[in-house]
Amino acid sequence: MNTSKLLKGDNVRKSRLHDEKGNFVGFKNLIVNGVPAFFSGFSRVLFNKRPEKPWISYNAIRVLENHLGPNSRVLEFGSGMSTIWYARHAGKVFSIENDSGWYEMLTKIMNGKNLRNVTYQFADNKESYISFGSSESEGFDLIMVDGSFRSDCIERSLQLLKPGGIIYLDNADKDSGDAGGDMRIAENRLREFVKEKGAELFEFTDFAPTQLFVQQGILVKTKR
Repeated sequence: MNTSKLLKGDNVRKSRLHDEKGNFVGFKNLIVNGVPAFFSGFSRVLFNKRPEKPWISYNAIRVLENHLGPNSRVLEFGSGMSTIWYARHAGKVFSIENDSGWYEMLTKIMNGKNLRNVTYQFADNKESYISFGSSESEGFDLIMVDGSFRSDCIERSLQLLKPGGIIYLDNADKDSGDAGGDMRIAENRLREFVKEKGAELFEFTDFAPTQLFVQQGILVKTKR
């Protein structure tokens, strides 16, 4: 096997073991999280098996598992197998999607699992998407930003997060070139919020389920 070819990067990353910002995954993450990522990736390709968990950093999943409980409320911008996992780990889940094909497929999957604590909606325009959840006066313990219009979703999310709550920005290493992009705006706003509120920020350069390369997620936790 040609190891160098297997690990080779592309025009945006040094190798599969680096995120797009150039951060190395680390040897511990390579061993502990790289193995399940590769196995789940090959299972997806060969058998179309999709693990029912967030496709984010394995280490971040462990943090969220400890954070959520039966009374937790989750807001998710961009749905997926993660929606099913949140439904099993939280009391109430609100999820929005703007890809009609994906929305229809996931609706069928969730209907087959009889998940009664999920409010799942389709948005056909930007305003409907980014304003989803704004009418929920109770706020949210976890807000996942993993879909479209990320900087706008981050801005809305900061107004909806409960004290002690978590915001997670997935794929935070995207748009890392000189031109920047919406992801950089989203990340910069999160970092400003951390300074303003004295919140905690954690970066996860890590493997994720089914992903055969490393990516970065940013987790921000507010004070109680």
